[in-house]
Amino acid sequence: MSYQVIARRWRPKKFSDVVGQEHITRTIQNALRQGRLAHAFLFTGPRGVGKTSTARILARAVNCPNIDLHGEVEPCNECDTCRALFEDREMDVIEMDAASYTSVDDIRRINENCRLSPVAGQRKIYIIDEVHMLSKSAFNAFLKTLEEPPEHVIFILATTDVQKVPATILSRVQRFDFRPVQPADVAPHLKKICESEGWPAEDEALWLIARRAEGSLRDAEGLLDQVVSYAGNQVTLEATREVLGILPGDLMAEATRLLSGHRMAEVPAYLEQLALRGVDYTDLLKAMQGYWMDLVFLKEGLPVSGRMETEMQQMKEAGADLSIEDLFRLIRLAEGLEDALKWSTAPRVRFEVSFLRWATLDRVATIRDILDRLSGGEGSAVPERQAMTASQATAVSSPPPPPAPIVKPAPIKAETTPPTPPVPAAESTPTNAAASGEVDLETLRARWGEILAALRKRNQAAAAMAESSWILDSFDGRKLTVCCTMAGKFATDRMKESLPALAAAITDVCGITPIMAAGAPRTDVVKPVEKLAAKPPAERDDLFNSLMNRFGGVEIDPKKSREPR
Repeated sequence: MSYQVIARRWRPKKFSDVVGQEHITRTIQNALRQGRLAHAFLFTGPRGVGKTSTARILARAVNCPNIDLHGEVEPCNECDTCRALFEDREMDVIEMDAASYTSVDDIRRINENCRLSPVAGQRKIYIIDEVHMLSKSAFNAFLKTLEEPPEHVIFILATTDVQKVPATILSRVQRFDFRPVQPADVAPHLKKICESEGWPAEDEALWLIARRAEGSLRDAEGLLDQVVSYAGNQVTLEATREVLGILPGDLMAEATRLLSGHRMAEVPAYLEQLALRGVDYTDLLKAMQGYWMDLVFLKEGLPVSGRMETEMQQMKEAGADLSIEDLFRLIRLAEGLEDALKWSTAPRVRFEVSFLRWATLDRVATIRDILDRLSGGEGSAVPERQAMTASQATAVSSPPPPPAPIVKPAPIKAETTPPTPPVPAAESTPTNAAASGEVDLETLRARWGEILAALRKRNQAAAAMAESSWILDSFDGRKLTVCCTMAGKFATDRMKESLPALAAAITDVCGITPIMAAGAPRTDVVKPVEKLAAKPPAERDDLFNSLMNRFGGVEIDPKKSREPR
């Protein structure tokens, strides 16, 4: 007989042999024990985790005449029914690959054949692997039979891509999600295989294979087969690394030690060692990211799967001087460099330059650490900031604020300019230029355009109303009266609401803070647009005259234009 690979020779034959899927095997065993077995199942999960093997075990258990429903609920694997299934001559168990039989005709044949009674066993079982490969029409043709099959039929569907299975199928089956097998379960299983086959095996090598399999037990068994063929019926750590191309953990540990201690003098030798080993820098960066992420878990006291105790202790020692923030920064830097190397024409130079720069980085200081230092935990910086001059301390009556960067002292002003000051009270005595006669009503009217521009930055709606219907009526050096040229309560109320913004705009332009007051509407005053039209041509600006000349404008008397024709 030809050689069979480990994955086939060690395929599970009982529910207890299935590794890492106890939540599924126990449910199925209890269903068999209680007589509550469904007529349709969907096994979904990644590759090599036991979906098809569990389906075959279930098929044997259903038809095995020697099964003990009051005991372990396992197929005996010795009766004619079980042996027929092992030898692929069982006519009541039909196994098909949906990737090869995807059409409606294939499903129609199943619909017709499933009505026939089983030949030898009690049930007829259909195992359809990779069911997501069926066409849409095939799924639709399968719906009725899947929902109400004959009493003697059980359907077991398996897929690695459940997202492609229609919801109408999912609602008609019992779904079981197979999980990736953890390294803590894979490594003992590999050790059991090695002991049974008589192969000496190092635990570190088995754990390395378990991590490399990434949750697939079949992949782990295939890698073990490959290592045994290379090393000659033994499993050593060195042979495993050579076969799988896995970087030794001491490379990551050494990199972590160099980056944590600013050991610039040792970095060139480390980089030369990488070059002599012929390391693929992209693989190294991926390994570093996984190494540092596991180190974050260790520092947080979280469980780390797939690493032995000795390796975790080495990791703690290598990264003892690195904080979690430092590790997160290194992970981000390594991820960015990994992407950059894909397009680099000189990956070695790019990696070495980046690694040297990482070795010069200072430790990351968190906000909490900075506050702890400033609050008096460390030394001299706080006393220097607290030892302000007496004059500065008495100038501020409130308690001193938290330490902040020293700012150049500015001359103390008697007045402040808030973003939108309320209308000042009559008792306030602002220091303004109007008291000395520097700003009067004519000055405010002359700078009305600048005031409107400042008001537009604060309140565009108020600026539009001010430009069209507000006038500065009177100003006695302190109180400024503003009137609206439009009659009506709405226009007057809008003006009153906007007076604080106008006061702030006047402060920005003229440097004074007048007391604002709303006067009675002045409908007798000519609006600004009419004043502009009433000006003689000599008083208009050059831009207006040039536009009139260029476009052939004609002057129209605004009063006559509003007269009824």
